[in-house]
Formats: sequence, structure tokens, C-alpha cells
Amino acid sequence: MSPRSMLYEILGYLLGYSIAFSPPRYSKCNSKDFRHGGTVCVCSDQFCDSFTSGEPLSAQEYAVYTTSKAGDRFNLTTGTFSKTLGVKSTETVIKLAVNKSVTFQSILGFGGAFTDAASINIHNISDSLKEKLLDSYFSDMGIEYTIGRIPMASCDFSTRPYSYNDHEGDLAMANFSLAQEDLKLKIPLILYARMKSKRNIFMFGSPWSAPAWMKTNDKMTGFGQLKGKTGDKYHKAWAMYFAKFLEAYKEKGVDVQAVTVQNEPSDGFIPFFKFQCMGYTAKMERDFIKEDLGPTLAARGHGDVKIIMLDDQRIFLSSWAETILSDPVAAKFVSGIGVHWYMDKFEPATVLTDTHNKFPDHFILSTEACNDPLTSKPPIVSLGDWSRGNKYSHSIIEDLSNWSTGWVDWNLALNMEGGPNWVKNFVDSPIIVDAENGLFYKQPMFYHLGHFSKFVPAGSKRIQVTANEQSSLQFIGFTTPSPYASTVVVVLNTSDQEIALEIHDEDLGVIRETVPVSSIQTYIW
Repeated sequence: MSPRSMLYEILGYLLGYSIAFSPPRYSKCNSKDFRHGGTVCVCSDQFCDSFTSGEPLSAQEYAVYTTSKAGDRFNLTTGTFSKTLGVKSTETVIKLAVNKSVTFQSILGFGGAFTDAASINIHNISDSLKEKLLDSYFSDMGIEYTIGRIPMASCDFSTRPYSYNDHEGDLAMANFSLAQEDLKLKIPLILYARMKSKRNIFMFGSPWSAPAWMKTNDKMTGFGQLKGKTGDKYHKAWAMYFAKFLEAYKEKGVDVQAVTVQNEPSDGFIPFFKFQCMGYTAKMERDFIKEDLGPTLAARGHGDVKIIMLDDQRIFLSSWAETILSDPVAAKFVSGIGVHWYMDKFEPATVLTDTHNKFPDHFILSTEACNDPLTSKPPIVSLGDWSRGNKYSHSIIEDLSNWSTGWVDWNLALNMEGGPNWVKNFVDSPIIVDAENGLFYKQPMFYHLGHFSKFVPAGSKRIQVTANEQSSLQFIGFTTPSPYASTVVVVLNTSDQEIALEIHDEDLGVIRETVPVSSIQTYIW
């Protein structure tokens, strides 16, 4: 930290006011073009691009970070607000008016999942490179994720199907135990991430399936639901499984703050579904929450653990929220609603706003997204593909503009094939590990996510930002909490034309900038 920055921090602490924001600088990346429509940044034992400390802004200054298809990565420039109105010009200027007095939801954060596959890939590289990868996500040298998702036992991004209790008939869960994948792979990485982060990391668990012996088809895959009916021995045992998971992780030093009831409960009604799943209807999930899961967690001392319903596509959101949250007993146990992005094209994002308006006391969180064969053109792993970063930023802006409190990516890191995955359900990831060559690649998706996660910490509030006319420019604004109380506006230009931009702050004046072609920018003041 520079002497000037240190002085600002000391004065802020002593006098009790907000500290001037010091925009960190980003090192130039080692760029590589795989001919997929953009570039990656290559990280090795010797070098990895990262943030370093910067100088505080004055009250009249702003900072702007630019990442572009042309190769910019968090390129920092600063400027000064103008007090004069814009001059007349034949050029079209998009004018954004920022109104900090109109606020919306508080932000929970941004993050990704500690899957078995991600953990295997991260452990497959040297210790120094492993640290660089985790620092890239969680430390102040990186994009500072504040959410982590943990699959409860196996999922498709495991190397085998397994549960935490394969002892048939053990309804007391006496033989519950974490797997080696938890103990040797996931938990050490979570502990490292928490150690390096200067922010709190919100961890939530999601189950893919109950043990096979507890299901109607006696399999972890395919068309199957939990045996019996709510309130019976199987449902009580399954609720106990959740409590045991929370307790086992806490014993290893990991506090899990929330659980989703079931990953994609619709999958359990698909015949021959090839990887772990378990089916619920909205009524089945409602009754399990109010009769089994909620009371069991409360009785075991986990009443503060948030229960997140749905965790599936937003085409189900309206009916599921109505069924579950209209029940006062179930609603008492539910804190939030999880939504996935894979079928977004079939349901407008306004369904999130409609759901918020009906049930404003329950947060909405975008809990899973990735570029996969259903949402993207081949190849599965498309190194440097700028369009996939655009899709991430578009989804984040759209979801958060409709009351989502955050956005969670899928696997933190995958291999060059997009796995491992025991059913070969390969997908893409913001970081791809090339273990054979001792490298990892930061994709455009990584930087698009970072334009939000780095500069919009948990506790930020979305604010009103309006444009003077319709355009291709996508945008969203926030205020951030103390000590660096700032205003943040993110703009996304997916077009092949640069856009003249003005951002109007009624207290400070006007920012005049140009948004480059195929770029994302974050403005901070």
C-alpha cells in the first residue's frame, strides 16, 4: 500500500467516514489466440495476470476498467467529471442517468462451484500454480468471489456415483460419512479460498440424489423420487442427511450457510436420465420442507441455515413459488429461490420481477450457469471464445435487473476436454486447466464475471440507471458498502460499433467516454 493510500485509510478509520476508493491496477496478461473468436490469458508457475494496489481517487475522479475482444483485460484509465452539459453533435450519444436515491435489492455476490471435477483439476497442477488459480478467484489479487457452491456427494462432475451413506436401511444415518472427494479434494481448496479472501464467502450445498436405497427406482440416476411420503421414515432420514452434511463440514472447518432442497428436481421425472437426480413436484418439495427438512434443521441447531427452494430453470419459477411460498408454514422455513439459466430463452426474465413482487421477503439467486452443448455451438471447450463471455454478462445484467441477488457459475475449473465427468457430460468453464503443460487458461468468461464480482461486493445495492434512448448497450448500476462506498456502473457493448457514452451523476456531473466495440466496462467513483 502506498503512503497516500495508507493515509486515506487511517483518516477514514479515525474520523469514521468512507475511505476513498483506490482502483487496483491489473498486470498485462500473457495472451494466446486459439482461433475461437478471442483470446485467453495463460498462467504458468512463472507468471499469472493479477491485480495490484492503486492510488485513491479524488472526489471529482472516476475510474473505468475495460475488457475487450481486442485483448484488453481490466485495462484501467481514470478521468474527471465534467460540470458542463454535452455539446450538440451529429454523433449518437447514449446518456445514462444515475439515481442513487432509488435502490432495489441487496447483492449476495458472485461465485462458482467446488465440484469434484474442479477440485481434481486444481490439484493436478503444481502447488504454486494451484495457489495462483485460487488467488485468481478469491484473493484481492483476483476477482474476489463471495459465493461457493458445494455438491452434496456426487454429481455428473465426479468420477463416480457415490453418496454419504450407502448402508442400506440406515435410516438413523449412523453410518453417514464424507467421501475422500470431500476430505482430500474439495475441503482443502475451500479452506484455502477462505484463508486468502478478505471478504466473507457464502457457501451453500446442493444435493443431486439421495442414496440409491432410499429412492423409488433404487438408483441414483433416472426416473426416481424419494421412497414413501413426507413425514415418513425416509423423508426424516433424508432431512437428517442434510443436517449431518452441515455438521461434518463444520467439523472440518467449513461453515455452510445455506442448502438448496434439490438440484434440478425436474430431472428426476425424465426416464433414463443419465446422471444423478431426484424428482420433486412443487407440492412434494413444499411438504418436505415444512414437515421434514425445516423442522429437522431447526431441531439440530441449524435454524440459521438458509433453505433455498427450486434450484431449477426459471420456466418453473412462477408456479413453484406460488405453491411453496403461499403456504405459511413452508414459507417460514424458506429464505430464497434458486434459478438456473439453461432454458432462459423459454421464459422472460421479468418472471423474476413478478415473483419478487409477490414474495418480496424471499431472495432470488441465480445458482448455476455454464456454456454447454445445449446452449453453445461446438467445440465444447472453446478457448478464447468472446461470445461466451458476452452471454455471461448479458445473463448477469438481465437477472440482476430483475431482482436476482447474485449469479453463480458452475465448475471453477475444468480440463481441456471439459471434465472429468463420469457420464461425459462435458461443458466449458471460465478457467481451463492444461495439466500436461503445467498451465491454466483464463477465458473471456472469467473476466466478464470479474467485472461484477471484483467491484460489486456483497452488501452492494442495485440502483436506478436509465438511458435516454433504446440502444444495444446493456447496463446496470450499484452502490457499494463502506469502507469503499462507491457508485458502480457496468456497461456491455456486444456490437461491432463503438458507442459514445455519457453517465450523469446529479451531484458530480458528467462522465464522457467511448465504449469500445465488443467490450465490457466497469465505471467506479
